[in-house]
Amino acid sequence: MTGHKLRLLREFRNYSQEYIAEKLGITQHAYSRIENNLTKLTAERLEKLAAILNIPPLELLSDKEPVISFSEPVTAAPNTIKDDHWKEMIENTRQLYGQVICVKDEKIAFLENEIRALRKERDRIIHLVEKLTGTVAVSS
Repeated sequence: MTGHKLRLLREFRNYSQEYIAEKLGITQHAYSRIENNLTKLTAERLEKLAAILNIPPLELLSDKEPVISFSEPVTAAPNTIKDDHWKEMIENTRQLYGQVICVKDEKIAFLENEIRALRKERDRIIHLVEKLTGTVAVSS
């Protein structure tokens, strides 16, 4: 396995070194050392890295250049790390939408209060005009 292959596969998936390192439970610097062939992978990390990149572990070990495919390869085990990534993105999106909805609800409540206050002020002005002119104004 070469670090060059790891880098190509990581960049093809549009993953940062930080993302891969986080999923492996190591620092970005430690992962960088793996890509630069300064540190060897344990069997456990090799399996995790293969799962993250969605390729068989043996393909990482081969000296052949990676074959980039635009379709997902079939793997024997479910890619739980990739699934976790999507679950995390979905949860972050839900939280963001929750915050947007909360802000929207607060703005609606503020505007409803403003409308009530403006209606009271309008009614007060109409009442004053009616007193001063002796006529009854039609309110809408």
